[in-house]
Amino acid sequence: MYRYRIRFLLSLLCIIIFCSAVQATILQINVQDSLDNSSISHATVFLDGADLGRTNNNGQFVISHSGLNDLNIIVSQTGYDDWSKIVIKNETSVIAYMNRKSLTLNVKLFDSDTIQPVYGATINLSAENFTQTKQSDITGSATFGVQATTLYSIYITASNYQPRSGMIDVETENKDVQYWLISGNRFSFAVKDKDGMVPVPDAEIRVDSVLMGKTDANGILITPIARGKYYTLQIKKDGYETFSVSRMISDTDALFETILTKSPVGAFIYVSDVSKSPLSGADIRMNGTIVATTNQYGRANLPDLISGTYTIDVQKAGYGTTTTQINITKSGNDFTVELPFESAPLTIYIQDKDQKIIPNANILLNGAVAGTSDTHGQFTTTLNYNTPYNITATRDGYYPGVVQKQFPLGTTPSPLTITLEKTTDWSLVTLIGVGVIIVLCLFAVIRIFSRRKRRHIIKKNEL
Repeated sequence: MYRYRIRFLLSLLCIIIFCSAVQATILQINVQDSLDNSSISHATVFLDGADLGRTNNNGQFVISHSGLNDLNIIVSQTGYDDWSKIVIKNETSVIAYMNRKSLTLNVKLFDSDTIQPVYGATINLSAENFTQTKQSDITGSATFGVQATTLYSIYITASNYQPRSGMIDVETENKDVQYWLISGNRFSFAVKDKDGMVPVPDAEIRVDSVLMGKTDANGILITPIARGKYYTLQIKKDGYETFSVSRMISDTDALFETILTKSPVGAFIYVSDVSKSPLSGADIRMNGTIVATTNQYGRANLPDLISGTYTIDVQKAGYGTTTTQINITKSGNDFTVELPFESAPLTIYIQDKDQKIIPNANILLNGAVAGTSDTHGQFTTTLNYNTPYNITATRDGYYPGVVQKQFPLGTTPSPLTITLEKTTDWSLVTLIGVGVIIVLCLFAVIRIFSRRKRRHIIKKNEL
């Protein structure tokens, strides 16, 4: 009995030793950036080529293994070179320092006005524990060796250009960046209208009598000007008073703003009637006030008008008033206004030779249809004075009636009566003719039969 107990205890001891021998070993991997020791999350961990998983937000990954063999560990992350190591089987912790990948950063520079490459510019690129300076080549380019997932500062200087600076975030691939350099001699002119402070386009900018260009739709002109000198600046635009000034443009000057005042440019108005004959004594009104009257040649001068859009009323006795807009853009603008003759109402009556009314007759004025007579044979229209008219009335079954009329200015047109004659109804005439022929034929047939009957009676009496 005692012997069995000894064997049982020995067996239990062996089992305990065996279990201790096969107990799992824990290995913790801490993945860090070799440059700044920051933790790298979501890095992939491989064991003997097998994908085990990803590091947590603290850059940690735990491997549970038997502890019987050394471990072949590889850690991979985008933007970094792979880290690999044979970890001794009984190690419980290891730090995987990962090196950022080497990439290229290409910087290209352009002139913001000419869009041409900028040659010979100095480009300074820096990051933590890193500074590198290069000059742009003939294509405006400079290439730097950089590390992935790194933030760089860039500072660019070039002769006769304003300096540029900024930040470049190099991620996980080679990177190209472009910069537009603004000329150090770049100078801007801004021109506005005094009335409403709106931009003035197409204004000429002259510097020391040299035309530098014209302002754009926004009233702006950008042009190169050397600093530190005195210049005579002149700004000119049709319809405005010319602006001129002498002043120095210093290194700190970038913009010159000018307010232009409109100058009187005047305008000429030519007034005629519908036959293009000039009308003297026609009044030109603006806002209800007479501002000019046409001379014997039908012309009027409005010298005090500045450039802009105006509404004018042109009036003359015996003529209709004409309202029109004139747009004055430059000196010497000439505008033509045509006045129609004054008109008066005219009533037209349409009747036949028996003085019976003719409704629905077509009325034409100088060949154009004006309307039709009503049920009372009446039509009312409006005619211009001093204008000849051919007034025509037409109606089916009647010959057209034509009257020529012209009403002198100042008279009151009297009602006009147009008498229409009926046309010949040829269908009725034809029908009557056919009837007559039939009657004549019947009469002839009756006569022939009558003669034959009379002869037959004479022969019978003789027998």
